[in-house]
Amino acid sequence: MIRLLLAMLIALNVALFLWIQYGNRTAAPTRPEPLSRPDFGQIRLVGEPETAEEPVIEAKMNAQEPVQAPQPHAGDTHPAEPEPATVPEVTSETETQPESEPQIQQESSQQQVLDTLSTPSEPAPEPRVQPIPTESQPEVLYCGELGPMRSRNMAEGYRRTLAAGKAEVRVETRPGKETVGYWVMIPETPDVARAEAMLKRLVQAGFKDLWLMREGEHKNAISMGLYTQERYAQRHADNIHEKGFDPVVVPKQKKARVYWVLFSHAGVNELQKIEAQKLPSNAALEKKGNYSPLR
Repeated sequence: MIRLLLAMLIALNVALFLWIQYGNRTAAPTRPEPLSRPDFGQIRLVGEPETAEEPVIEAKMNAQEPVQAPQPHAGDTHPAEPEPATVPEVTSETETQPESEPQIQQESSQQQVLDTLSTPSEPAPEPRVQPIPTESQPEVLYCGELGPMRSRNMAEGYRRTLAAGKAEVRVETRPGKETVGYWVMIPETPDVARAEAMLKRLVQAGFKDLWLMREGEHKNAISMGLYTQERYAQRHADNIHEKGFDPVVVPKQKKARVYWVLFSHAGVNELQKIEAQKLPSNAALEKKGNYSPLR
């Protein structure tokens, strides 16, 4: 019994193997046909002029070439039949002609030549003339004096400023006058009677500390105060003027020795430094002449 089952099992295996090897096989799936190329129309380059689209007949080029008919062989009993004429295909897409681009370039070059001939020619730039080097102008030198000054130390400071260049500078002592204060006074009158009448008017107006000068440089003038600084004297004079009088501010001076700075061959730069500073009262910079030394 077991042998029978084994024989049947072997027979089934053999039958299955033969059926697999030589049986009906399923047909392989066919590959899909490639889709036709999409039509994108005509592609134009940037700047390419629009031209009328003309169909290109491919068969027209082929028709120019002669077609030789096939010659019959010796063993053929029937003459060879002529092949049917092929219908020329008309393509809807217009290919870009390679000759159009050189033609456009030729037209543009001709246009540039015409534009060049039509525009008026500009005059050629004149050659630059190099300036002829000239000799430097000689420096102007000055001589003069600066003063008066009450302090010798102050005079020495100005001397060092001027001596920084090529100037010859020295300090000189001279007799002079020194300002020691500022008078506030009513100016001089022609006679004493008028001076006394003015003095009474001032007393009636409420002014005190009045003094009638009967001799000296300011004879018949009325002093109304002596101040050490000019600004205080001017303030007092303005108050008197508001009450109907006309006072003046006069410097009070005395004899003293003053100092002067004498210079020669001083340059412009050194003199400008002196002028930029605040000079002492009653002092001034005086230029007496200029020299242009030969070089």
